[in-house]
Amino acid sequence: MNELDPQSIVPLYKQLKDLLLQEIKEGIYKANQKIPTELELSEKYQISRMTVRKALAELVEEGVLAKKQGKGTFVQEEKMTEDLSSPNSFTNLCKRNGKVPGGKTLKCTLQEAKDRDRQQLKLENGEMVILVERVRTADDVPVMLEKLYFPGHLKNILVEDLNNASLYQILLEKYGLQSGNSVMEISVCEATPEEAAELKVKTGTPCLLMEEIVYDQYDKPFHRTKSVLRGDKFKYISPRMNVVKHVNSN
Repeated sequence: MNELDPQSIVPLYKQLKDLLLQEIKEGIYKANQKIPTELELSEKYQISRMTVRKALAELVEEGVLAKKQGKGTFVQEEKMTEDLSSPNSFTNLCKRNGKVPGGKTLKCTLQEAKDRDRQQLKLENGEMVILVERVRTADDVPVMLEKLYFPGHLKNILVEDLNNASLYQILLEKYGLQSGNSVMEISVCEATPEEAAELKVKTGTPCLLMEEIVYDQYDKPFHRTKSVLRGDKFKYISPRMNVVKHVNSN
């Protein structure tokens, strides 16, 4: 058992914090696992509960641990991180975060285009749309419910097996099309009963709502997407660049 050193110049709360971090890294405490209580840690390492509380508070603030009312303190599962300056497919997002991508197709149908489809996808009068609805998984855990709307002329989508498959890879192979630029809007929503059932969460659970228009490599509308993502599974970052204006002193 690792011991804390009261004679060290490193404060005891910092020693405990570092020790817990190391044990989490080594897998002694795994994601979503409950850690010992303040009292148990206090007795185990012969330190005050105030010292334990300070160490745990810092780990909670840093997102390593999470307190659940009436249940205790748990190890936070590391969220999948996506850089908004260079977004990529769900498959690649999972692979970059060390997860195994998967999915289940709920619906794949040809249907009448709505006004929003015609406007955002630049459809001709009478052109249909293909709706693909899928639950996406990471390490077999449902994390995203997505609805993708494609122009109806991409009919090969309808005969493809999209379970555990990369739709982008299929479109590249069948049509030579690949995603390019996109316009994305992210907001917060609450899971409806239907969404909650597919994502294995409680109704009303806070989620991320992502709506996106994706263009192909020729800058033509490729598809529009509406996705509901579990808020406990994703983290999006966006680099910010300051523009320095030079003032002419002459």
